[in-house]
Amino acid sequence: MDRLKELLENANRQTWIIIGLGLTTILAVGFLLLGNRPAASAQPEFASQSMMSDSGMAASSSAAATTSQTSVETTMYVDVKGAVKQPGMKKVTSTMRVIDAIQLAGGFASNADQKQVNLAQRLTDSQVVYIPKHGEQVPASATGGTSAAGGGAGAESQAPQVNINTADLTGLQQLDGVGEKKAQKILDYRQEHGGFKSADELKNVNGFGDKTLARLKPQITV
Repeated sequence: MDRLKELLENANRQTWIIIGLGLTTILAVGFLLLGNRPAASAQPEFASQSMMSDSGMAASSSAAATTSQTSVETTMYVDVKGAVKQPGMKKVTSTMRVIDAIQLAGGFASNADQKQVNLAQRLTDSQVVYIPKHGEQVPASATGGTSAAGGGAGAESQAPQVNINTADLTGLQQLDGVGEKKAQKILDYRQEHGGFKSADELKNVNGFGDKTLARLKPQITV
């Protein structure tokens, strides 16, 4: 009887030992699994950060490209003359063309000869945009109705010429220093003498001496 009791006690002790070892093993495996889980999730997090970094670099590159394109568009000034509604100096940009300058000047006047104007020509700084009137002859140096004016005598020599035999009162006033009164004197002389046979004949008009003729001669034609 005692022997049986002793065997039962030994069996129970072994059972508890086995159960304890099993629980210890389960806990150990559980800790190992929990310890590996953050390491496994680290890669997606790193990948997410990498994608955000690449996206930021792409956005920065795009912004830089936009800034670069904007910086190319510089401010300039052109002088719009001739048959436009509001002639004068106009503020433009380097990406604008002759048609834009004409629009800033109020558009074509009713007597503008648009066929002689190259509306697609790109503007340059200090350029003279001259719109001829019907009957005016534009020299080859101002093809398309525009010429680049750098100032001084060079600018005058590049300006479109005015035909003193065909230009009207307004057209004659495009000549340097010629106002309405002098323009009317030219018209009166032209009507009285049947026109000008040469540019030198202009000095026969009251108010036009040798110095005035020398200044205006590059600007006129007959």
